[in-house]
Amino acid sequence: MILILGLIGGLAFGLSAFAGAFVSLPLLILGAGIGVHAALPVVLLSLGICSAIAAGDAVRARQCDTSVVVLYLLGALPAAIAAGIVVQWLPEDIVATVFLVFAIIFGPLLIGTARRRRSRLLPSPAALLHAPRRDWNAAAGRRQHSSVMRRRIVLASAGCGVIAAMCAAPGSWVAGRAINRAMPGQAFQVAGTLAFSLAALAILAAGLQFLLAPVAPGYASGMYVLGTVAGMGLSRRVEPMPIMRHSNTVIGVLVIALAMLMWMAVVATGSHAA
Repeated sequence: MILILGLIGGLAFGLSAFAGAFVSLPLLILGAGIGVHAALPVVLLSLGICSAIAAGDAVRARQCDTSVVVLYLLGALPAAIAAGIVVQWLPEDIVATVFLVFAIIFGPLLIGTARRRRSRLLPSPAALLHAPRRDWNAAAGRRQHSSVMRRRIVLASAGCGVIAAMCAAPGSWVAGRAINRAMPGQAFQVAGTLAFSLAALAILAAGLQFLLAPVAPGYASGMYVLGTVAGMGLSRRVEPMPIMRHSNTVIGVLVIALAMLMWMAVVATGSHAA
């Protein structure tokens, strides 16, 4: 069962504009009965591995700007460390409420992408498998970013770090807008840069939270991570299918519905314990 839940989580991440990762935490909590604090590092680890798969596709196609990755991590890592310490001290019902608020924000954003022109959409992580390969000279050229642009990327990535640590989801809509301004008209490069950045951020944040979490469910963790990796691999194969054009809408609805169910379950558990 946990393997199947992980498969769904990996598919949702791979087929959406990164925000599909919001389904992973509710799936693990509702399906495996694991507490929020223990589930967070498990989902973060699976998020990091899935992002690393997408980042590998981006690097192969030379669709990644390492200078922006450095700027992203400068803002995201300190924020994720601070938020990761705080979230492990907060009561679970408060963490679930924070998660619900972010899900209500990002779920409709996913649904809304169906009404936009496809040229304006951020490619999904799975789409990076089919990213056009950039010329070596163009990829090796160093792009100069203004100080204002660098500050925007650092500040936006700090918000992503908080969302990652507290929700085990990237919040890449925030950083995506800032990075898109730095690389206008290069959607695959923006997505590849985000995937590479998120891989490093999520794995490091998972390591911190594994140290702070009260328990670390070994068997459930391994099965869930294995399932998400399988789901990510499957998403790379089915992403080109015509029916997948509706994936953002379906996953957006799932994000909101699962967040509501998780919130109700956590609050009810807290009420019974009291």
